[in-house]
Parts: sequence; C-alpha cells; structure tokens
Amino acid sequence: MDSNAAPHTSSVVDFQVYGLDETFQGMRWVDFFEGLPGKPPWALWLGHRVPDSGNGVRVGTLPRQRYEAVMCPNGKDPLVEVAFSGAFGVVNVTLPDSSVARPDGLIPALVEHAERQARHYAEWPIVWWRIEGAQVRARVWHFAGGWAAFSTALDDAYLVAVGVGLEPADLAFEPVEDGATYHIDLSAPLNFTELGRQKSTRPQAWLPPPRRDGFHPDQLAFVPDETEA
Repeated sequence: MDSNAAPHTSSVVDFQVYGLDETFQGMRWVDFFEGLPGKPPWALWLGHRVPDSGNGVRVGTLPRQRYEAVMCPNGKDPLVEVAFSGAFGVVNVTLPDSSVARPDGLIPALVEHAERQARHYAEWPIVWWRIEGAQVRARVWHFAGGWAAFSTALDDAYLVAVGVGLEPADLAFEPVEDGATYHIDLSAPLNFTELGRQKSTRPQAWLPPPRRDGFHPDQLAFVPDETEA
C-alpha cells in the first residue's frame, strides 16, 4: 500500500532532516522519500528499530514551504495533509503480512478512515516530545496497535512520526548531521532502487506490523459485512 514506491531519483536533500536522538540505540535507515524525479523531495522518512524486536519509529521531516506548495496549492489546511501523512503511514505499517488475504473493500475503507481522522487532527490527544532539547507538543492518533503523531514546533518543517511497540510520548529528536548514521550520503541524490538495495542487505531495516498473521480488531471493524449485502 506504499504510494511512494515508484522507482526514481530525486535531487539532493536541501533541508534539515531530523531523527531520534542519540539516546535511541538501534538500527537506523532511510525508509523512503516523497518527491518528483530530479526535484528536491518534499518529505524524507527515516527508520529506527529497537534491536531484537519489532518495535520502532519512522520519522518524517516535511519542509513547510515546499510541502504546502505541493500538497496545498489551493490554500487547504496543511495540517490536514500532515496528519494524513502520519495516519496513512500507521494504516500501512499495521497491515499484516501480504500472505494474509485482504478482504474486498478493506484497503479503501482504511484509507478513507485515515483521511477522516486527519480532518479531525485538532481532536487528537496531545503528547510531549523533545526537539533539540526543547519540550514541544505533538498530536497523536492510535490505530491497530500503532500510532501516528506530528508536531508544528519547528519553524521551517513539520515533524511526523509513525510508531509500533514504542510509546509516542517523550520521544527525543535531533538534526541529522551525518547521513552515515543512516547508511546514506545526504549530499547525493536519493534513489528508490538504491534504498531498496540497501534495505535488502539489512533485513532488520524495516518495521514489521504488530500482528503479522492476522488483522487487528481496529482493522476488522472495516471489513464489509456480507450479511448486509
């Protein structure tokens, strides 16, 4: 269900990227980026996974001006799009393994649910994060054993996180100064094929769903009831 899987190459990342700070000890990688071929991306997502577990967090940095220009050209509320980027992410990451059959209509229903929840982002509960040591507020939505959260505390970027197995409160973020920490050269163009190759050589560089062999009750609630047909 990854809408960003088409292979292409961006230009270099020209904005400050954020990840979990040094208190997080675990695997790190570049998960994916959003953008057009040959253009600077409008979102970069970094993966973090706790060793010997399926617990982890994806952190997305969305440069405000570019993100709003791309996602909200007609003056829509940009926070709806920011919230949806997280909500879609948690709907995606919590799906069980692809060997588990998807009931007809389930995926569109889940995406619609994520869209609906994003429109009501102002009602999401508040948790506290630390960004470069400063306490900031983030709004969080829980679904199917995972969660999505975002903060508007940065002046020039939105910060979004999608997590499984870890609590969304009290996360600590810092600027990424050395791309080698994530096994990538951020001064070079990003390429989906190369990111895929890197992840294939590091099998732990992904976030497994909370339930790999079946659906969570939150997901089953959106399976069409055949008795109503």
